[in-house]
Amino acid sequence: MRTLLALIALLAGCATVQVPGPAQEPVPAPEPAARTENLAIAGLLEGARADAAGGRLANAAASLERALRIEPRNPRLWQELARVRLKQGDHAQAESTAARSNSFAGGDSALRAENWRLIAQARDGRGDAEGARAALEAAERQR
Repeated sequence: MRTLLALIALLAGCATVQVPGPAQEPVPAPEPAARTENLAIAGLLEGARADAAGGRLANAAASLERALRIEPRNPRLWQELARVRLKQGDHAQAESTAARSNSFAGGDSALRAENWRLIAQARDGRGDAEGARAALEAAERQR
């Protein structure tokens, strides 16, 4: 019984009483980090497209790789990098990155179809006419 009373006394000493005071405005939650990252991605993507259009393909690839470090599962970034690799003449990397884009594309059939067309161009660039034909057929099946 003494132990119980001691425990109650101990717990009572830990209790706090809230004194009513003036109502306070709730503090707004900070912006989520994802929004900042999306702005960063948009800036990097815009810069990469400008660099690619200006023939600065190494810069474009570097910007896209930076964006992919932020959002590694973004299929549009992988697709854009595949386009740059194709322009650089790196057909193996173009095919690989387009395939990676497809692995993250989910149900976006238009994105998947465009990736298959990029794969077809990459295979054609390597002299694989049969593989290119198969990739174009896969693109058509995405419709």
